Amino acid sequence: MEKYRLIDVHCHLEDSLFDTDRESVIRSAQEMGIAIISSAIETDTWEKGLEIADGNSSVFFSAGLNPTKYSEIDTAKKWILEHHDDLVAIGETGLDHYLTRDHKERNKQQAAFEELISIASDMKVPIQIHSRSAGRAALEVLENAEADRVHMHAFDGKASLARKASHELGYYFSIPTSVVRSPQKQKLVKAVNIERILIETDSPVLSPEKGLRNTPLNLPIVVQEVARILRRSEEELQEIVLENSLRLYPRISS
Repeated sequence: MEKYRLIDVHCHLEDSLFDTDRESVIRSAQEMGIAIISSAIETDTWEKGLEIADGNSSVFFSAGLNPTKYSEIDTAKKWILEHHDDLVAIGETGLDHYLTRDHKERNKQQAAFEELISIASDMKVPIQIHSRSAGRAALEVLENAEADRVHMHAFDGKASLARKASHELGYYFSIPTSVVRSPQKQKLVKAVNIERILIETDSPVLSPEKGLRNTPLNLPIVVQEVARILRRSEEELQEIVLENSLRLYPRISS
């Protein structure tokens, strides 16, 4: 029997919105058989994120860098290399063309992104990708860098790009809880190679119901919706995404 039934491959438990009930949420998720990968992307939250993971056997930690904070890349590299044994992934990190419109700033984002791709490759761990309004650009950077173990988080780009990246390059795509209200995410589900589908909550955001705090406890909603879209049973879909998750994140099963 598997240790976990589901894996929330991307959320942010260090967020202050969990400060009042974090341990309760983690405990309830554990009782549901849900393991969690929590990602901290700000220099002042890495230690908090690591402490949360250290204190909970079902929580695993990923450290990354907000793309808009590219000037902190040296600090990020130093911290990540010092704590490499504590990480199951690097990220999230990548490109954000929604918040950054200036081309010089975007080039600086890309330079920092490329450095973290290289580190993830050297560490042989997955890299979780933020690509808001920058799906095509992020995929081009990853392909040019010959990145492997790529995890595209809450991808908002065209389904055709995801189809190529998942089928031809082997990239993984995590479907968030907002899939129940997002036609774009529903198209994404149909496009991605089923052997590369992961599921996430991105808690505390991307709730199934807009405006409410999201938690890892909502993860089964993704299974239900993805199974409906792909016309699979929930049991079969759950087995597939768990196998996919453990293939990309083998440290979770160890």
